[in-house]
Amino acid sequence: MYDATNLDLCRRTDLAPLADLSVKVARTDPKPPLGRPGSSCLFEMRTADDHQANLLVEASSLTSVEEAGRLYTATQQVTGMTADGPVPGLGEQAEAFVKRSDPGFKYTEYMVHARGANLVVKVWLAIGGGSYLPKEVLAAKALEILKATFTAVPHS
Repeated sequence: MYDATNLDLCRRTDLAPLADLSVKVARTDPKPPLGRPGSSCLFEMRTADDHQANLLVEASSLTSVEEAGRLYTATQQVTGMTADGPVPGLGEQAEAFVKRSDPGFKYTEYMVHARGANLVVKVWLAIGGGSYLPKEVLAAKALEILKATFTAVPHS
């Protein structure tokens, strides 16, 4: 069983994969996931050309494998993003989602989540700019952060 409570994901998350995006952290919010045990960190950032960028890293350790499976499935159903397919080699279940929007600038979002036993890890990366970033750019960075988070969660 995994235990993601009391993880300081704001301090533990290595932002090195984002270095080439030239983002600067403006603020962090370490609020735990809503209504479930675990840890999370929202990094609110700005790009070099002063566009909005965000990174959410979340690890939820539920009381059972079944509960974790329900959370994993619920995330799929409520994301509002387009499925980008399964992600092999991560936990027992893993898949990614992508979204592009134009709230006055080009906003590219990529989310990947994975479940292993009672643990569900989610990484959401969103970058604004003058043009949409290729999803492959965000995917590689989100996957790297997700893998590091997954291995950082202690288990018994």
